Amino acid sequence: MTERGRITRAIIVAVVLTVALAGCVGIPSSGGVNEGPAVKSGGDSAFVTDPVGPPRNASKTELVNDFLQAATSADNNYAIAKEYLTAKAAQSWVPTNSVLVREKPATPEDVGDNTVDYAVSTNSSVDALGVYSQQASDSTQTLSYTFTRVAGQWRISDLPNGIVLSRTSFENFFNPYPIYFFDPDYRYLVPDVRWFPTGPTVQDRIVIALLAGPSDWLQQGVVASAFPPGVLRGSPVVIHNSTATVDFSANAASTKPTVRGQMKLQLQQSLLALNITSVSMTARGAPLAIASADDSDAQIAVPANGSALIQRGKQFGFYPGLESLGGISTEVAQLNGTAATLDRGDSTAAVLAKGGVYLVTSTAAKPVDTRPDLIAPSIDTFGYVWSVPSSDPSAIRAYGPDGVAHPISSNLPTGSTIVSLDVSHDGTRVLMYLETSAGPLLVVAGIVRRGGVPASLGDPLDLPVSSDDPIDATWVNSTTVAALASGDSQDTVISYMIGGTSGDVSTTEDAVRLVGGIDSDSLRLITDNGEVQQLRASGWQNIAVASMLATQQ
Repeated sequence: MTERGRITRAIIVAVVLTVALAGCVGIPSSGGVNEGPAVKSGGDSAFVTDPVGPPRNASKTELVNDFLQAATSADNNYAIAKEYLTAKAAQSWVPTNSVLVREKPATPEDVGDNTVDYAVSTNSSVDALGVYSQQASDSTQTLSYTFTRVAGQWRISDLPNGIVLSRTSFENFFNPYPIYFFDPDYRYLVPDVRWFPTGPTVQDRIVIALLAGPSDWLQQGVVASAFPPGVLRGSPVVIHNSTATVDFSANAASTKPTVRGQMKLQLQQSLLALNITSVSMTARGAPLAIASADDSDAQIAVPANGSALIQRGKQFGFYPGLESLGGISTEVAQLNGTAATLDRGDSTAAVLAKGGVYLVTSTAAKPVDTRPDLIAPSIDTFGYVWSVPSSDPSAIRAYGPDGVAHPISSNLPTGSTIVSLDVSHDGTRVLMYLETSAGPLLVVAGIVRRGGVPASLGDPLDLPVSSDDPIDATWVNSTTVAALASGDSQDTVISYMIGGTSGDVSTTEDAVRLVGGIDSDSLRLITDNGEVQQLRASGWQNIAVASMLATQQ
């Protein structure tokens, strides 16, 4: 077994790019093949470059190169970059509209008609609200810049909104931050990762992001926000020591005390990455009182136990020790299953065994899905067992505690097969790993419920999975998943941030199942000969021998 790296612990923060905050932090990048000037500290930004205005008698291609470099500094509302534009273009250009991440050096090309094209090789971008999008492969986007003469000098009269950054610059100066919403029952906090450069106004962008609502794939009732529609951010956020005072528009004063407590919790959790531990709220400067009894007690969902959950012989429990979990240990062990998911209360399990999928309690094992070719089941926070045949991803069913089947509608690709399905710890999302005619597909989709009953899946969010044959996938934590795939000579495990970038790659051999824990340090797999392995700094190491490796919801 070889090792090329290890799964990194995802440190997530939320970032929002907004047009209303034109004075955003400057980003060092490169125009054309140049690396650009050195970064220095100071000014209005967390980092700035030393941009210069347009030189006299420069060619159009030279000006595009210099403009792209100047646009990496936001000082004085991109004042230097705007010197390259006509007065009209300077007024209409919105630099904070988007970020296009460039993967390869690019050179401007004069294509005639006073136009310069800039062909950008890219696979990812960040939109105006900090939502990161990534494709599995690079594509070329051509940006066009139109010129006109002003006092005998070329100036850009028409250009696309946004800025362009090299991959290195983006990774150096942008950070992922989660903004938090609630599950529909306000039991759990659900992260929605956004990207933004660090700087003195990040806290304002986080607040604006919360008020704008969740990303598209988390809408349709997948998550909820305590902030009523129409509430806007008021004055900029004021931070004193570790306390943030967040001001809202006057209509925030009409919210009920219970709602204010939920608003406060969303704010506190979303601002926590900035070392803000306390939040006070105002409406046009007037304090919004919150009684402590009205504070929401919703939490980020994590498994209750980070130990390996295995079956060895007639014993089923957490390793080491394999102490019995009561009657459920006995019932699960008697099935001699190949996969199992235990609920967070250690009272119910979904088990794949001979004859199908079983709903297991401390007193009985009840078959709920007897269809052929079923994959490993999952169980959600309401006790619904999720099951699907490998040959038909459209045939997902959720079986209630009463054994009643509830078909789950979705728009998953037809003609595909599915190798894994795992519901998130908060019950709002489902991770699926599929094989399609176009290759492997790793997706996360929101769960739409009707009165707590799962009914359908929202539009799936694609993650840029490798082309290796899919074996299994699992949740690492609330913002990160991992996929196990088989290549030509070895198996690989790759982590993926939901709404972010891919992580490191680790390698192993003969793996058949991947199971998450509390974090990346408790990620485990089992091989076809029963070796249970855990990811360490030096690679995958054997920790036990078992007939089954299970997971805890």
